[in-house]
This record gives sequence, structure tokens and C-alpha cells, in this order.
Amino acid sequence: MSKDVISVRTTDVVLDAIKVLKENQISGAPVIDENNDLKGVISGTDVLKLVGHLIDYHPFLIPFLEILEKHPDDLANVVKDASKKRVEGIMSEPPIVVDENASIYRAASLMWKRDINRLPVVDNDGTLVGIITRKDLLRAFKELGE
Repeated sequence: MSKDVISVRTTDVVLDAIKVLKENQISGAPVIDENNDLKGVISGTDVLKLVGHLIDYHPFLIPFLEILEKHPDDLANVVKDASKKRVEGIMSEPPIVVDENASIYRAASLMWKRDINRLPVVDNDGTLVGIITRKDLLRAFKELGE
């Protein structure tokens, strides 16, 4: 588990959240409110879903590169509009979490069953105390095998 959790706020605009993800080289982050309560999780997938929804993009029907090639102005306008939206409007909620006392196997099982890449860790009060990522799981299982 990583205890230095990079998070974004529910009131942040999507563009600012994207910058946080990019600057920290992460694909998602917990979303907290003004009281530091965990409210959801945002990922690159959430952003892509927003953009896709706004241009009626269906990945199985229209290759994304085709949209870039044939409709660059439409895509630019959609990205501009999307970047102004608040994180609370696109985050995945409620957050799927694991208790800080749960086993690594419980965390891995939950991530597998729910098909998620990151798992916020909370204490008994529901306060965010860390995050487990796929990389954390791989590292832990490697250490167990040594």
C-alpha cells in the first residue's frame, strides 16, 4: 500500500485532474470532498468515457484515430467542453474500498472481481489512509514468493 496518496477534489475541473494524473504519472486517483471524505475515484477511463459520450463515440463502431483524422475540430471542442466539467460529475462512485486490516489476498480478489486498477484503503472511520495499485500487488506477491 502507498500511504502518500495523490488525490483530487470533487470540485476540481477535469483538466486540472488530468494534469495531476499526468504530472504524477498515475492513471487514476481517489476523489475527496472539502472535508477530505472519500467520495469516488477518477481514472483516465472516466475521462475517455466523458469525451466518448460527448461525441457519441462507440469504440467498437468507430476507431478513435478515425475521429481524430476526420473530425479534429469537433474533438477539440469536446475536449474543451469536457475539461471544464467538475470531477464529481465523471468520477466512479461510490468508491470501492478495502479496510486497512484486510489481507493482500482480499485486496487482490476485490480488484480482480470488480475489474479495478486501484483500491483506496480506509481505516475504521472510512478515512482514506492509502491506496493499493496493481503494481503494489505484483510487488507484494513477488516478495511472498522469494
